Amino acid sequence: MNKSISILNHLRSIFEDVQRVVAAGDLGSTRTATRNAKGDIVKWFDLAADEAVCAYLREHFPCSVVLLSEESSPREFGTGQPEFTVVLDPVDGSDNFALGMTPVSMAVALIPYSCPISVESVQYALVGDLITGQICTAQQGKGAFSNGRQVRTATCNAVKNAMISCEMNHFAVRAPLANVLSHARGVRSLGCATRAITLVASGSLDAHLDLRGRLTPENFLAPSLILTEAGGTISGSEGEPVPDITNLMQRYSIIASGTPKLNAVLVQQLKGDTVCT
Repeated sequence: MNKSISILNHLRSIFEDVQRVVAAGDLGSTRTATRNAKGDIVKWFDLAADEAVCAYLREHFPCSVVLLSEESSPREFGTGQPEFTVVLDPVDGSDNFALGMTPVSMAVALIPYSCPISVESVQYALVGDLITGQICTAQQGKGAFSNGRQVRTATCNAVKNAMISCEMNHFAVRAPLANVLSHARGVRSLGCATRAITLVASGSLDAHLDLRGRLTPENFLAPSLILTEAGGTISGSEGEPVPDITNLMQRYSIIASGTPKLNAVLVQQLKGDTVCT
């Protein structure tokens, strides 16, 4: 089997294992909650999903890897020199899941071990919706797919025509952002960055904004490849490239857009430099 196809199939199998253990759990579980290195509460389903991924990497994955996850310190699987760094968000949207809401996703990005951890160096990515089972995948240079069907971003370039997702949790909206949102065609706040960015990739949304300075790398590395392979772009809040990553505790603000032009328009309008159009 072609190596690329094999790796993507293994990522799908990892997602299926995570979906199974999460679905089999009890939302009312009294399993002791802890806090991860970022200070976030780790719920039973976060741990169960993380453990399922570790089990698969230990028993079935075809090459040696180093796993980076928000739930634990780095872990190595396999023997010999690692081939990939695996960046995992086992359950993104965990607050949604705990409340019986959607969306809730698992995200995994594979980066060659010799490369810096960055949005440009992600070679394989999967984001799977743990409720619906929808799977978005990408391989660098090979396009983006949703349940096996190739997807492309929408071509909207004007705020007035754009459906925008904006993360609002723990955030006071300032005037330039309020101006953008008030002029958009529609606004959503999903509480799940991995899913929001893949919805931009598939054209359901035109842009996703997270300007809180709270987003961590496991939330955007996998969907960033899916987005760019679908024709979209991701940047920092001022249009700058997202910098290389040294650890999962770094915090970011991002703009993910369906087109480079819409991204540039949003950057300018969020600076308050122009009137929304």
